[in-house]
Amino acid sequence: MRRFVPFAALLPALLLAACSGEPSEGDMRKLVEAHTRRTLERQGNAAFRAFDDFRKQGCVEAKPKGGPVESGQYDCYYAATFRPQPGQPPLTVNGKGRFRHTEKGMTFEDLGAQPR
Repeated sequence: MRRFVPFAALLPALLLAACSGEPSEGDMRKLVEAHTRRTLERQGNAAFRAFDDFRKQGCVEAKPKGGPVESGQYDCYYAATFRPQPGQPPLTVNGKGRFRHTEKGMTFEDLGAQPR
């Protein structure tokens, strides 16, 4: 027999998860896409609009050199597939980025990407 859990009972857990710090896959995709778009535009390639596929692979709390773990910072790994130029085959890269919570929202710092 199935148990029914009222939405009101789940609301606090959902709100807590939304504020838990670690970025969601959607948040990561939005920030990494914007960063990739700006980078490619600076290189003269304005054709990029969005990733064909994006997968969050995991996050860990950031550990700055010589200091304690800083709350609100996460080093996250992802895989992103896109076409660097129209007509070219898709390219998948494995990337790492630092995601920070600030007063203005979440920010992204590119820590490197490697083609697969």
